[in-house]
Amino acid sequence: MASNHTEHFSLNQWQADDQVKRTDFNEDNAKIDAALNDLSGGLAAAQAEKADQTALDALAAEVAKKATTAALEAVRAAVTKLVVGSYTGNGSCGQSHPRTLDFTATLGRPPKFVAVRSKDGDHRCLFLIPGMTNSNNHLSDSYIMDTKNTVTWSGNRVSWYADSDSGQMNRLDSNYVYFAIG
Repeated sequence: MASNHTEHFSLNQWQADDQVKRTDFNEDNAKIDAALNDLSGGLAAAQAEKADQTALDALAAEVAKKATTAALEAVRAAVTKLVVGSYTGNGSCGQSHPRTLDFTATLGRPPKFVAVRSKDGDHRCLFLIPGMTNSNNHLSDSYIMDTKNTVTWSGNRVSWYADSDSGQMNRLDSNYVYFAIG
């Protein structure tokens, strides 16, 4: 039997004149096995907790990124957009043939202001503002024309018509440019 034992686990330590017994080894092995089992259980729990914390950290980062993305989308939606385009007149005029511009694809919302200008040298301009339904809204470089346009706003579209193709900014084969602020 061992005459000395270790400080922490009381494992057998033999002196040169001690008699070695198999039961001493078995007791020591049982103590070591129990200690390792406790240690491995604690390590497994710590590892699981660490894995859980890693998952939480990743989730928190993802939530923060989503919040930032949502904030950027809100800012983008609030920022004014400018759209520029053109069309060629087809000569039609009057209430049954209104000229229509649709801003669904370009602005994705109703415009706040639309200006249309003839490119063919007559310097005619048409200004359209939401809420405007009937007005003297043709302006040239130096005078106001008497043409009245009836304007309709519907969703992301604006339509207008006049009694003449030139007043309606839709003269056959004439070129027009427009810009819209949304």
